Amino acid sequence: MEKNNLLIIDDEENILWVLEEGLNDKNLIIHTSKSIVEAEKKLEKLPIKACIVDIYIDGVNALDHIKRWIRKYPDIYFVIITAYNTSSNIIESIKLGAIDIFTKPFDIGELKERLLNIFYSKGGEKVYGADDPLDNMSYDYQTRSKKMLEIYKIIGRTAKSDISVLITGETGSGKEVIARLLHNKSSRSDKPFVGINMAAIPKELIESELFGYEKGAFTGANTARIGKFEQANGGTILLDEISELDYRLQSKILRVIQDKELTRIGSNNSIKLDIRIIVATNRDMLSLVKENKFREDLYYRLNVVNIRVPPLRERKEDIPILINYFLEKYKHYREDKLEFDKEVLKVFNEYNWPGNIRELENTILFLMINCGSKLLTVDDLPSNFKQPYNNGYSLRKDLYDFAYKLINNVKNLEQDLSPYEEYIKLVEQPIIKAALDITDGNKSKAANILGLNRNTLRKKVEKYEGK
Repeated sequence: MEKNNLLIIDDEENILWVLEEGLNDKNLIIHTSKSIVEAEKKLEKLPIKACIVDIYIDGVNALDHIKRWIRKYPDIYFVIITAYNTSSNIIESIKLGAIDIFTKPFDIGELKERLLNIFYSKGGEKVYGADDPLDNMSYDYQTRSKKMLEIYKIIGRTAKSDISVLITGETGSGKEVIARLLHNKSSRSDKPFVGINMAAIPKELIESELFGYEKGAFTGANTARIGKFEQANGGTILLDEISELDYRLQSKILRVIQDKELTRIGSNNSIKLDIRIIVATNRDMLSLVKENKFREDLYYRLNVVNIRVPPLRERKEDIPILINYFLEKYKHYREDKLEFDKEVLKVFNEYNWPGNIRELENTILFLMINCGSKLLTVDDLPSNFKQPYNNGYSLRKDLYDFAYKLINNVKNLEQDLSPYEEYIKLVEQPIIKAALDITDGNKSKAANILGLNRNTLRKKVEKYEGK
């Protein structure tokens, strides 16, 4: 079998040694370079099939060099390694045409498997980005989470296209941040980004908000008004909580996608649209389709690319990074720099974060304002961090034991019933009642605690009250 040539470019001697040893294979010829100049010569003279390159070499960002190499040597597969694992680095690397990116410290076994797939079997899809210069992001999160790393890769691969994206995830997990990243890294980044929350607008107003209206279209329409789709023309629109969209209006959204045009209420003239549609939801859309609550044809039009944003409890390794980000964001609230006792970080790591990143942000803001000393201790934390069973695992274990007993009892029942929905109600109703009792009946505060939209909570309350 013909041997494949691999070039490793990194200015750290120990990294080169680790990669050479870890990637050693009988069918590989490994070459190394410690500088851009040396790498240029080897890329020019040797039959390199794949190249592993660090983003920073001798303290200089090498992305411009990598971009030039990718254009000059289209048959070479580039894999990037970096210790600077920001979303911008990851997304831009994939946009430029890198086949993959690994953040330090990485699993050498995973890297070797990826290379062997490139060489011997699966190969890889080369995705090329736009020629415009790299842009700066106002919210350039770093990440230690493999799940977030994969999301950034997807953004890099899809940024150039106009395909629809469905973003799913729990309330407060950062779905809008991902939508804005998709827009900011696209060729539409200099055009409008318009977001609309379907659950926050009364059903009777949604149509006019989305499509606009002409003067005199209905009582109170004293002037013409453009809708959200027109406002976003040329750019990107985010339809948040798409699951709450009225079934009747779903067909109009489908026509907008298919025809790339809309008609304002009260008008006979169509308006051409050049727009990218991103939708987000915290619900299981496929279940809604099966229940005939959401159009199947629209679902598949929107769900071309699916991005699931993990809840904070699934990416706790990012908590220190997010804490630093929010401390910097709200530093104007304090004259001194707030420091965290190690026990606080331990409590944060054990906590289950039902409100996700939004809850973490609100917690940091609360502490920035209310902590009187420079060093934050466990005693300064809000009361919800001091309750028994605030540890996510303990709570899940108690709930599992409870659910096991309930389900096990069903085996002894003769009547034909579906316990799942009944048991969900059995658990959901007291949770909602407890949240309302704690907030003295304030639905907005209760919804915030539960991580629910206020309208969603109102509907559930009405259902349980028999309204």
